[in-house]
Formats: sequence, C-alpha cells, structure tokens
Amino acid sequence: MEYVYYTLLALAAVLIWAAWRVRVCGCGFQAWFLHAIARGYTRLVFRVKVAGPRTIPEDTAAIIIANHTSPVDPMLMWADHCREFRGPGIRLPGFMTAKEYCEMGGIVGWICGVMESIPVARSGRDMGPARVALQRLKNNQLVGVFPEGKLNAVTPDVQLIEGDTGAAWLALKSKMPVIPVYIRSAPRGKSMMHSFLVRTQTTLHYGQPIDISRWFGQRLTQNMLREVTDELMNHLARLGGVRPPTTSRDDVSMSSPRHTSDKAVDATHSG
Repeated sequence: MEYVYYTLLALAAVLIWAAWRVRVCGCGFQAWFLHAIARGYTRLVFRVKVAGPRTIPEDTAAIIIANHTSPVDPMLMWADHCREFRGPGIRLPGFMTAKEYCEMGGIVGWICGVMESIPVARSGRDMGPARVALQRLKNNQLVGVFPEGKLNAVTPDVQLIEGDTGAAWLALKSKMPVIPVYIRSAPRGKSMMHSFLVRTQTTLHYGQPIDISRWFGQRLTQNMLREVTDELMNHLARLGGVRPPTTSRDDVSMSSPRHTSDKAVDATHSG
C-alpha cells in the first residue's frame, strides 16, 4: 500500500508540474507535449550539440534563417531554441513550409499545425503566406525560413545553394532582426521518415543578428532583394564554414519586378 501511495503522489507531482509548464509556456498543451518529445528525441537520437550561445530572442520578434539539408531541420532548431531562456516558456517559430505537408493527414499534418507552420505553395505565386508571416512578426512572434527553398542534396556539407529572396523581402518589410542558424550533420535518410531514424552527431551554430539596416528606407527592387539575400547567405555560409552559393546576376537583371514580388514567399521548407 505504501508503494502505491508514493507512486500516486509522484504521479500527481508530475501532473502538477506539467500543468504549470503548459500554463507558463503560453502555447497550449499540444505544443508543450510535442516540444517535450522533440527535446528528448533529438538529444537521444541526434545527440545535438551547440556551438556558441543561442541567439533566438525570448520575448521579441525575429526571422530565423537556416541551411536546409534534412526534413528534420525544423525539429532540430525548435527542440533546442529555448534552453537559455530566462523563463520556462517555449516559442513557436512558424516555419514557412510546403503546403502539401501542412495539408497532409496523420502525424505530419498534426505537427505542422501544432508548430503553426505557414503553408506555402511551391509555385511561389501566392502573397498570402508573406502577409501571414508579416503579421506574425508584427505580433511579436517568430518566423522560420529556409532560404535555399529546398533540400540541398548536392553540396550539403560544402556549399550552400542560391537563396530565394523571400527572407530578404520579409526582413526589409518588417525591419525585424534576422538570426542565422547553421545546422551541421543533420540526419539524412532515404526518405522523409527514414531521416528521423538516422543516428547522428548534429551541431547547431547560432549567429548574431545580421545587420541589413543600410538597405532600410530604399525602394524594393529585384537587384536590392538579391543583394540582401546574398548578404544573408554569405553570413550563413561563414557561420557554418562552408562556401556561399554561386549567384547569377544576369538572371536577376532579366527578372521582372512583378515576378520578384510573387516569388518572395517561396523560401519554404520543402524537404
């Protein structure tokens, strides 16, 4: 009987602690539960380590950009982002994610919904996701963007691929800080689900906010968006010790301003 009593007492203590954490995190039970699983899973399976202090803000809006080599990338960053917060809360990064994943049934769709992912069509022609991202930033929330727009399967550990202008567009329109995070040795498998089962030694490199203030107040043009995008990608490459992407200015000069605006939101997680 005494054993049962102490077991029930311990269970009650755990439930009270969990209820308190859910209350203070402000994201609801599902987000807290998912984060608890992600945090334990990434430590056990992916053995995540951190290089340098974490720079994700605890209370203010920011745009988080990262390289993209694995479907697990959002989970890796989200599971780790709050470990140096002063308080016990967590934040939802609102990753811009390929629309088909957000609309998928089962656990994938549920995870996208809980993490408040922003669905983006692969065509990049809909400005709706950009407006949603801007509103998140105005509401003092986080937005996560993978500027490469797709998984870098060719040179993942050597060179970044050319970034889309979506992150630059968001940064210039919102004037919010852009935080780079380089993910080294993310798990890569034969399929999306297999990637979650590959044991790795992953390292997250957090960078300081990238200063793009010299472009503030200027008229948005395709050339300027490309300049800012190159600046963001160069910082991200230096952070990870890899080569920046090779860009083509000729392709930029041939693009129309209308095409630029439409493609500004095509900086998605499409892995």
